[in-house]
Amino acid sequence: MNENKPGDIDHDNLRRHAENLVRRLSMNQEDTTLSPDDTRKLVHELLVHQAELEIQHEELRRVQRELEDARDKYADLYDFAPVGYFTLDRQGLILEANLTSAGLVNRERRSLTKSPFADLVSRDDQSKFFSHLKKVFDSKVRETCEIKLERRVSGQIHVSLESIALWTPESDPEACRTAVSDITELKYEEAEVLRTQERVLSSMAEGVCVCDEKGVVTFTNPAFDAMFDLDAKGFLGRQLDQFGSCLLEENPLSLSQILDRVVEQGYWRGELRCRKRDGTVFDARGRVSVLQGLDQRNLIGVWEDITAVKQAERALRESEERFRAIFESVTDIIFMKDRALTYTLVNHAFEKLVDRLATNIIGLHYEDVFGPEHAAYQADVDARVLAGQTIEGAYTRKIHGVPRRLHEVRVPLRDDNGSVIGLCGILRDITDQRQMLPAPTKEPEGPVSKGMQSTRALALLAAKRDSVVLLKGETGSGKDYLARYIHDHSGRAGRPYFCINCGAVPEGLAESELFGHERGAFTGAQGRKRGLLELAEGGTLLLNEIGELSLPLQAKLLTFLDTRKITRVGGEKEISVNARLIAATNRDLQKEAEAGAFRKDLFYRLSVMTIEIPPLRKRVEDIPAMAQSIVSTLADELQFPHPPEIPPETMELLMSYHWPGNVRELRNVLERALILGEGKHFHFLLPLSAGDAEDLVSRSEFFGRTLREVTDEITRAMCVEALQRTHRNRKEAAKILGIARDSLYRYMKQFGIEEMPVAGPVSDKK
Repeated sequence: MNENKPGDIDHDNLRRHAENLVRRLSMNQEDTTLSPDDTRKLVHELLVHQAELEIQHEELRRVQRELEDARDKYADLYDFAPVGYFTLDRQGLILEANLTSAGLVNRERRSLTKSPFADLVSRDDQSKFFSHLKKVFDSKVRETCEIKLERRVSGQIHVSLESIALWTPESDPEACRTAVSDITELKYEEAEVLRTQERVLSSMAEGVCVCDEKGVVTFTNPAFDAMFDLDAKGFLGRQLDQFGSCLLEENPLSLSQILDRVVEQGYWRGELRCRKRDGTVFDARGRVSVLQGLDQRNLIGVWEDITAVKQAERALRESEERFRAIFESVTDIIFMKDRALTYTLVNHAFEKLVDRLATNIIGLHYEDVFGPEHAAYQADVDARVLAGQTIEGAYTRKIHGVPRRLHEVRVPLRDDNGSVIGLCGILRDITDQRQMLPAPTKEPEGPVSKGMQSTRALALLAAKRDSVVLLKGETGSGKDYLARYIHDHSGRAGRPYFCINCGAVPEGLAESELFGHERGAFTGAQGRKRGLLELAEGGTLLLNEIGELSLPLQAKLLTFLDTRKITRVGGEKEISVNARLIAATNRDLQKEAEAGAFRKDLFYRLSVMTIEIPPLRKRVEDIPAMAQSIVSTLADELQFPHPPEIPPETMELLMSYHWPGNVRELRNVLERALILGEGKHFHFLLPLSAGDAEDLVSRSEFFGRTLREVTDEITRAMCVEALQRTHRNRKEAAKILGIARDSLYRYMKQFGIEEMPVAGPVSDKK
């Protein structure tokens, strides 16, 4: 017996059994009596068939029940789905609608069937709906749109339609299934977002313009209206093409080209030249991009008036051009270096100085351009500038074998954050300028006396090192000369040399003179002042009469010798200084240190190398050469055409004098003699004691002359001396001479003193 699937009825098999049974019965009509076996078989088959039929009928009933349950479930899902379902024909008649759709439009379900769906659509969206319906049947793909539906009581709702045609491969579709979703709340939220965006955009300082995908302007903020000098409505409701009239023809892109680029790339940014309604031209920077909405795309443009920025850029370019013109045309030498101390920029004066093109200088170091000489010192200066210091100084440097005197200022270069990124140096060639300080008296290169030869040898030894030197000797013995001699023969020869007489500076100003001061450090400090230690950067500072310094100032000087750093008066920042100190004194500092008048630690620090200078009376054999050298120098200073020769008898007179004032006194005597002799011959007036004066008169050139001649000469000399000491103050000169002012006038006229030049105070000459 064949086994069938549950629920299947094998009608063919039953029919086949029935036909076989009837055929046997008809064949045995004559003998209707069946055998017992046949009867039993027939009954068994009938019973089996009956059981199979009962089983099949039960399976049919079960399947029918399942189908009914499934249809009930589908109907519930269809009717109570979260979205409304409509089945529409090609004309838009409603063929079927679920309960949800009836609830959306607040109508009975049965009233919707066979009614036009367009009756539910708001009047404004009728054409939009029919256009959507046509697309659905033409495209045979899923189509969407947003419209408004009319509700019977509660007014309009915003819905989203999602439709697809019901079609088969054999025939064109005659109906479509449309899902309707209520998006009213979403639209309200979107509107609130848009209102918030409008409030934000309205408060922006940049101009904002929004248009829909058709090019109709839908929003402009007040900044945009003000930028283009529009009224409150501006371009609202007008085509964006009208905005093109505000653009100048000189712009690289037209408005249509800009919009095409936005459509292709999704954004555009750039700068345009625009015109206001009153014709005013201005520069604007814009950014136009796509703003994607729920149902459409918008274009949003953000604009900024950059006229002031452009003007500033033009002013900056003009300033850069002016700077470049000045940078290249000035005679001062200007260069810049980075933190690696390589040249990054040089001007034409620098090229001319080193006879190289800038392209052959950029990227090099100091030693690559000027050679290894002074390279270590230059590296030290640059390192201090990179640490934030400003360093100024003057020095002599050989360039192409020719000594050049240069004044230099180096300052750090900083970025916007204040960090040092390099340095700038400005040099001025002062080779041909007249030196502000007079050169010291020059002595012959080879002194005759053994004492001075030994002193000179020690000075040369001291010049080879940068150690502190202490010079000892009587007043006027030439300590300043020897200090300059050490400087000129040292590695600092081309750099600054300064000298200060510590005893001549008031105690309250000595610290400021040495270490400088900041503005407002004390009464009268109107600005920042650099002290002599800073001014002597790279060179030498002579502290003459160092024993006159106060104890507090001695302590500060000791700190500098130990640290090579100073602090200006009233300042807080330490400044590194590379200056050599030479101290000079006519006092016994060791005894004063033991007595507490001078700091012992400073004395030991100063006396690294002590050089004793012999007085002039102990080296009289040096006087002839020294006197002739002084006369040559004085003749130049007093502008005499030729220095007179010193007669032998005069030289003998000079060598016989004991010179308590040493070299200073010798110079003063020679200067006075030149003035009295008007540069042609010598008239000596030595300040001798009474006994020495009698001896001198008996041996001098006064012998053989009349008393009147000698008296006139002495009177004239005393008048000149008095005028010199008072800087031509006739009242004070007459007071010194003990005569009336009228008498002084008469002597001046008598001896022709009025026309003759009078030098400065003799006592100040060295």
